[in-house]
Amino acid sequence: MTRPTPPSERWPALLAGVADCVEALGGADFEARLLALLREGARIEQCMIFAYDAAEGVDCLLADNARQPRLADRLARLYTEGLFRHDPNYRRLADNALPTLELAPMRAEAMPESYRGSLFAFPDLVDKVALTLREAEGAYTLNLYRGREAGPFDADDLATLDALAPLLASLIRRHYGAPRPAEVRLTPEEEAVLAPLSERERQLCLRLLHGHTLKSAAAELEVALSTAETYRKRAYAKLGIPSKARLVALCRRQ
Repeated sequence: MTRPTPPSERWPALLAGVADCVEALGGADFEARLLALLREGARIEQCMIFAYDAAEGVDCLLADNARQPRLADRLARLYTEGLFRHDPNYRRLADNALPTLELAPMRAEAMPESYRGSLFAFPDLVDKVALTLREAEGAYTLNLYRGREAGPFDADDLATLDALAPLLASLIRRHYGAPRPAEVRLTPEEEAVLAPLSERERQLCLRLLHGHTLKSAAAELEVALSTAETYRKRAYAKLGIPSKARLVALCRRQ
């Protein structure tokens, strides 16, 4: 059996990927470069990024499984539509005594059977590591998964991820957390995707596409957060998508 490369020997190969991520911050290529870094650094097979807000629940920002992309979408939908409430890591978000940045291996014994059976048994995933980043008004989680082919994360993988954790947290905060000004006019790609929506639904989705959270989009549109949530639910239902990650993917595919 080939011995995994220890973290100290991986760093030279990872530096180029780190530079690529920094260069792509705020751009359309950022997620692809982040995934490349994580595959190189920890041999992941699936990646999910979720954003949480006490007032609005949870949104999926990134759902990727290179071998089974539809599976990633399905799991994102299950999670955001209610299974997140059974996630042991989600239940820990409200504990202010915990560190603002935490790397947590999967605790299968803490998972309700319904949660473990829905998110791990069917997709044949065998291990998970979650990086939790707590913010003043919410949180992000970066969930990394391994399947049977790669096997569970070992001590070297965890050491590499622990060393990368502050960098990954900074990248996620800067890419997803800083709203970028929404243009008044839609791009042709956005216009094609958002055509079935009402004007207010389009304006909300446009802001989400440009990096706003639901809360900041509501403030810019001068509507209540609950109203913005209604716009988002209606828009996602019309487009047949579960999350912002799919909204972004739709516009890029166009």
